[in-house]
Amino acid sequence: MNRAGIRRWVFNSGSSVGADGDAAPSNWHAACDTFTHGMHERQMAALDGADASADVSPPGSSRLGLTAGIGTPTCGDTFALRNSRRRCPAPPPRPAMRFADRLLLWLAAALLVGAAPALSQAQPARPLADFAHARWMVDQGAPADIWTLALSPSGVLWLGTGQGLYRFDGVRFEPYPLREGERLASNNINALHLEANGDIWIGLFAGGAVRLRDGRIAAFNEGQGLPGGRVLRFARGPDGVLWAAAGEGLARFDGQRWQRIGRERGYQDEGADYVFTDRRGNLWVAGIQRLYWLPPGETQFRDTGEVISRNAVLVEDRAGRVWMSEGLRGIRPLPDYPGGAPTASSRQLPPAFNGDQSHELRAKQLLFADDGSLWMTQAGVGVRRVREAASVPTDHSLTEADGVELFARRDGLPANVVVPLVQGMDGEVWVGSNHGLSSFRLQRLQRLQGFDSSEPAGFAVALAGDGVLALSGRRALTWSPPRPPEPAPVEREFRAAVRDATGTLWWVHGDGVWREREGRRERVWLYEQRRQYVAKALAPDQKGGAWVAAQGAGVFRIDADGSTHREPRLELQGNLPTAIVVAADGTAWFAYDDLLLSLKGAELRRHGAAQGLHVGRATTLLVDRRGQVYVGGEAGFARFDGRQFVTLTNEQEDVFTHVTGVVESASGDLWLNGGRGLVQLAARELPALPASGQARPNYRLLDWRDGLPGIALQATPVPTLVVDAQQRLWAATNGGVAWLDTAHVTRSERAIGVDILGLRAADRSFRPEAGLTLPAGTRAAVIRYSALTLAAADRARFRYRLDGVDTDWQDADTRREAAYANLGPGDYRFRVVAANADGVWSTREATLDFRIAAYAWQTRGFVLACTLLALALVAGTYLLRTRALAAHVRRELEARHRERERIARELHDTLLQSTQGLILHIQGVASSMPAVDPTRQRIEALLDRADQVVIEARERVLDLRTLQADGTELLDSLRSVGEELHREGVDFQVVSHGTPRPLDRTVIDQLGCIGLEALRNAFAHAQATTIHVEVSFGAQEFQLSIRDNGVGLPAAWQMDGGREGHWGLAGMRERAKQIGARLTFNSGAEGGTTVEVRVPGRVAYVAVDRP
Repeated sequence: MNRAGIRRWVFNSGSSVGADGDAAPSNWHAACDTFTHGMHERQMAALDGADASADVSPPGSSRLGLTAGIGTPTCGDTFALRNSRRRCPAPPPRPAMRFADRLLLWLAAALLVGAAPALSQAQPARPLADFAHARWMVDQGAPADIWTLALSPSGVLWLGTGQGLYRFDGVRFEPYPLREGERLASNNINALHLEANGDIWIGLFAGGAVRLRDGRIAAFNEGQGLPGGRVLRFARGPDGVLWAAAGEGLARFDGQRWQRIGRERGYQDEGADYVFTDRRGNLWVAGIQRLYWLPPGETQFRDTGEVISRNAVLVEDRAGRVWMSEGLRGIRPLPDYPGGAPTASSRQLPPAFNGDQSHELRAKQLLFADDGSLWMTQAGVGVRRVREAASVPTDHSLTEADGVELFARRDGLPANVVVPLVQGMDGEVWVGSNHGLSSFRLQRLQRLQGFDSSEPAGFAVALAGDGVLALSGRRALTWSPPRPPEPAPVEREFRAAVRDATGTLWWVHGDGVWREREGRRERVWLYEQRRQYVAKALAPDQKGGAWVAAQGAGVFRIDADGSTHREPRLELQGNLPTAIVVAADGTAWFAYDDLLLSLKGAELRRHGAAQGLHVGRATTLLVDRRGQVYVGGEAGFARFDGRQFVTLTNEQEDVFTHVTGVVESASGDLWLNGGRGLVQLAARELPALPASGQARPNYRLLDWRDGLPGIALQATPVPTLVVDAQQRLWAATNGGVAWLDTAHVTRSERAIGVDILGLRAADRSFRPEAGLTLPAGTRAAVIRYSALTLAAADRARFRYRLDGVDTDWQDADTRREAAYANLGPGDYRFRVVAANADGVWSTREATLDFRIAAYAWQTRGFVLACTLLALALVAGTYLLRTRALAAHVRRELEARHRERERIARELHDTLLQSTQGLILHIQGVASSMPAVDPTRQRIEALLDRADQVVIEARERVLDLRTLQADGTELLDSLRSVGEELHREGVDFQVVSHGTPRPLDRTVIDQLGCIGLEALRNAFAHAQATTIHVEVSFGAQEFQLSIRDNGVGLPAAWQMDGGREGHWGLAGMRERAKQIGARLTFNSGAEGGTTVEVRVPGRVAYVAVDRP
């Protein structure tokens, strides 16, 4: 039945209080008989709308209540169809029924009941032996005393226990997280009811009811109208009203208060044990003595006439029949009282009611599963099941003769004290006990019975007709379901067998290989000496022959006629192949440790680690229909396309290790028998198999939970997995032989959701709620999450990411928490998705937004202020440092300048004056000689040369007289240079305008060089007799002007920057440009030159004068 497209119902029920109704018993045996236990209905339906605002449905709505203890959900219940807008029509008033009308209704009911067995036979329920049982004991974290169960529509299992309320996600048990300061009046829980808006109603053993909402408690007791005694059961009526069965009465909840229901509305009993709503909207109540029902739309209860005992429970089957279990007549389907069946008081009761009750079965809880089978729990006995409950006649009390199956503590049940039952979304049945929790899940594989799982000889399978030949020591069975297994005669203890394309059966014994053709079995000798050998690997070819690797003998090819041929090239220094396969084209493949050899004719090729093979010791081989080779090994699984290997290693998934059997199904899927179980790789996944170290491939794993007895048998000479003509897989494991019908194995496409459970940080736990803020200083956080599935929950895989930290999705495999460190203040979003056991990933993300608060020193303002302060400190330090360096450089330069001045003065006052005096004396001597005297002429020539030397020396002295660094001393520096010129007969004057101000060091250096060059030119080249220097300290600019009366500056030189081969004027212009100054040369027609330099004040003056 398609769960996604049609409505499907499962109808369960729970037990009621003990027969005496007294206070809490003193031991758990009595307690088991006095609690009302369990959530007992499950419903899956197609959702039609998107309205999830209300938690209580109006009359006629199709919102279904899911209650621990409700029997049958109806149009009036409010839980599973939380988003549906579909409406159920309000029932019309009930007219008085004539006898003919009643007769027609009886006939219709009889026809429906008669048709029920035929319907059930269409898809018969499998026996209980085909279910895999899993259990969680108290020492594994399960709570003790599980008295009630409830399943949320998202797939979470809630447990009401003697120790409080727990949730179970298939892996972990966690107590319900109450808010700080909240506390239940009692932790001993009898009943559970889950609302569509997330509220949870709890019925307490000590009396009273509690509504849990977002971790907060709202308590109700007799002061709010609730009857006294233990609250045993909740149910929602067709009008959306919540009902409660309690030890001292029946009550309904109007949204604010509870209202007790009594005789004024037709309810005669003083207490109520059970309440549930069937599909037609009838509200059923099991009192302490009578059974009642309330038709939809009416206010008066009707008495069925059934006289009952305490502990009554109710449930509805798929045909709409209501069943009841109670102490007087056991378990039976009731007549259709709402449909007009006569009341019990008006008809003849069967003999069982008159006291013969030894054959009757009683139940603490009832559940009708998807396959139509009836599940029952019986305290002190265990779990019972009736496969064909639909065939049970109305009003017939069940007996052992009705095909009742039993699963008890001796079979693995945690305890025989069992009470609650509920069915999960994937069809599994959950059972609670006082020692733990159990689940029953229909196995996909069926095991071959009759082989002892501890058989030391191991197991093997080989094709045989339309079935399989199974071996274990000296025993052999041929089996082709549904026919029963048949013994096959074997006279030896064969280890393995394999059948080739010609029908020849090859047997592997401890002393060699045997071949069976046409019913005759004979030994195959490899040597003429007929020595025994041990076959390590065997593979038949397409022509009736085979290849065998024999320990101590070598590698041999056996022809169809029985002749043998040794192939030494395949014996790699004594290393024999551990797996062999022969392809359809005749190519034989031999596998070793990370090495694969292919032999076709006489051509031998080698393929290995260089091409990407990393599987360790090879254990099996397969050549598929496309000619690709698959290699299974102890450390991985690889595919070879003729050029390169793609290897799946245990770094990706350990399900691909220790593979000893590989087959290809008709659909192209690959099936592997490995160290974790059977693995299916879908054909669509094969072309994109990821290489080692890359992402995990999608696959399906079938293991012990699916009925596989153990893991793949290791160290076998032939593959441990075969597929027959009907596409059934046959697997040999270390625990037996099992088979799987691949044609009917469906892939679950139901994407599962994820529930974020909470966050732990700073030694505190936080609820996953909106506006979550973690305390300042939080550096690490652990986020817990869970998959919303119960079936094979431990196979669910996860991916997550934390926005702001992770740049891509993180593969968590099956881990259910994410840990982060080195977190800083700010906003974060955690996202997580899950894949089900079949590898189907959900597209719906579960998210958690949270913020980490910041200390004051972690805020942006503080960081900005600190940044500005640091920049100010750096800038201040830089300025102080540069000023100190400038002062140091200034002192060094001043000392250097003073030394240069001293040298210039000494040279002028000593060397130049003495040389000039010497020249004058020699000139005097030469003047006394005749003008035509050749000696005089030579002396005068030497004197001219001496004058040139003196001029050059004077220029060097002028070079030594550099300007001072301080602009206030600029006039003195210029006058110092002028004194040298004055001594040479030049009229030199310096004029200053404005108040002298300190000049920038760079400006002083450049102006000094420009001034000295101008003075040198005026003295040495212009033949000037007058040189005037003017300095102006203006507010906007500094001006230096040097004017002479020399021969003037040719216009061409002014334009070209000087005469060719001389760089004085060009150098002056470059220096002026460096300080942003404007340099001009002016020469009049009558001679004379003016050199003027104008420097902007913002550049020339030192900033100390600025305000």
